[in-house]
Amino acid sequence: MAERPQSPWFVREVDPVVVERLAAAIAPNRQAVEMGVDIVGDPHREDDDGRNWTRLRYARRVVDVTPGSVVVMGSSVGTYLAKVVAWDFEVSDDDPIVTLDILPVTPEAVQRALERSRTSAA
Repeated sequence: MAERPQSPWFVREVDPVVVERLAAAIAPNRQAVEMGVDIVGDPHREDDDGRNWTRLRYARRVVDVTPGSVVVMGSSVGTYLAKVVAWDFEVSDDDPIVTLDILPVTPEAVQRALERSRTSAA
């Protein structure tokens, strides 16, 4: 996967003031709330770099979907763990594109591993 060329709109760190502004402006996405996920997106939608993307307006809570965060992404197909790589403001200052790397594990597999780690080996 090629590294994205430097773009003033593609940001890997978002100013907390911008996060607060967008959190106040974007209501929780109804579908994300109903599904119990952080953000709704199509796992087959990829950008030119092979990364998944969706729009910030599909988040349950904007503050949980900032660059560097690990999120649960949901779709009609299932749920996935993903790392938020960046927000891309090129299209909109009020509803940036959220660029994600889908992780090769399911939330259920992580939950099972965490449960195993809390039990004895006996």
